[in-house]
Amino acid sequence: MIMKRITFCALLMTLFLLMSCNNSASSPKDGQAAKSDGTLIDLKSVSSKITEAVAFAKSVTEIHTLVKSIDDLAKAIKKKIQADGLQDDNGGKNGSLLAGAHSVISAVKTKLGVLEQTNGISDELKQKVTAVKTDNDAFIKKLETEHSDLGKADGAVTDEHAKEAIDKTNKPDGTKGVAELKNSTQQLMLC
Repeated sequence: MIMKRITFCALLMTLFLLMSCNNSASSPKDGQAAKSDGTLIDLKSVSSKITEAVAFAKSVTEIHTLVKSIDDLAKAIKKKIQADGLQDDNGGKNGSLLAGAHSVISAVKTKLGVLEQTNGISDELKQKVTAVKTDNDAFIKKLETEHSDLGKADGAVTDEHAKEAIDKTNKPDGTKGVAELKNSTQQLMLC
């Protein structure tokens, strides 16, 4: 009997304590939360901003992955598929490889256009997106203006021209701008 009374009193005190908490301020409505100082936070707007930030970060990661894939394409210069894998057997036939690189960079251009129009990002991020877009456009333009060397009939693009266009490992000072594009993309990833 005494134990029931103590339990009942403890229950009443807990109930009284809970009822008196947050009694002085306005109570939050649906989709809101109250901070300890009484200010209200709109959880829907916070949630949408988090969603936008995650989507932006995902797009930046996709762009970075596409630009880095140019390095993998560059590894295929002078290669030909054989029964036991890739062999050094395709010298001077790199036209379709460069067309693939151009296609990847064109996809990057489309994604950068969408990122550039994103509302609510900082000026620093907008500047970095614009820098990547500028380097991307310069790379595409250099590839297209060099079409006499990079777009030869029957895909007869020399290994040297292909390396100058897309290989930053063997040609770190490549003349077409792939190194600049990769550097500006890396700077965007650091934000």
